[in-house]
Amino acid sequence: MSKNSLLLVDPNFKADASANCHLLLKITNDSFSYAVIDKNSEQINVIFDMQGCENIEQNLKSAFETDSYLTQKYGAVKAAVHTSNFIFIPDEWFDAGNLSVYSKFLGADGKTYTIHHEELGFNTLFSLAEKVEDKLPENTAVYPQSSPLLALFSHLSGDALLIDFTASSFNVLFIKDKKINFQNHYGAETAEEFNYFLLLIMEQLGLTESVPVYLQGIINEDDDYYNTLLKYFNNLYFFLPAGKQNSELLADMPKHYFSGLLALDLCE
Repeated sequence: MSKNSLLLVDPNFKADASANCHLLLKITNDSFSYAVIDKNSEQINVIFDMQGCENIEQNLKSAFETDSYLTQKYGAVKAAVHTSNFIFIPDEWFDAGNLSVYSKFLGADGKTYTIHHEELGFNTLFSLAEKVEDKLPENTAVYPQSSPLLALFSHLSGDALLIDFTASSFNVLFIKDKKINFQNHYGAETAEEFNYFLLLIMEQLGLTESVPVYLQGIINEDDDYYNTLLKYFNNLYFFLPAGKQNSELLADMPKHYFSGLLALDLCE
């Protein structure tokens, strides 16, 4: 595995118990992580994270060929996959019989997926790169990278900015007046690039210094990205996993690293 990878395994986890577990996969444009969760006990049995992937398709191929935890049979497999080919359509404008019309706006010829966000009142239409999709286990429930963020909507109160970081990109969700106001993904390999996009987002959304900002993923207190945010916002919070999962594996880890990955289990 990559020198930038992390693997944590519960020593009591038995591979033959995988049928009672869910496999969660988070695949961004530059990182790959997964978790194995026992749905009887909500225990996290395995956590894996790889940052700085230069060729995500090759990293996935290698992982599914060599990682024994990825070859087990699981009760359910969910994958949140990065894609730039997605659109949101409000319920009142959505007609399931017109998917071929909507797909023209996706900019891709692959299979079109739809997800209905009943609580939010809109639908996500998206397609995935075949090179990534082909690497996933059969019967995987696939979601766009935005879905774990959207699943956290009910865990945030009032206006809020939620940012999910990888080592070289970030995903943004902004909630205003109890509605999803904005969602997008950006590449940022340096704090200077992050600062540029952050100022752009602040201007477009009219954000003030008092807006609560919730942080998850690969970010730490007093690192360059955190200090950049401190220049513009007064209320920064690390967003811890919102589900029921528990694990001694995370006892010595920054739990917000895995909030986005574990939020995938909230997706239906």
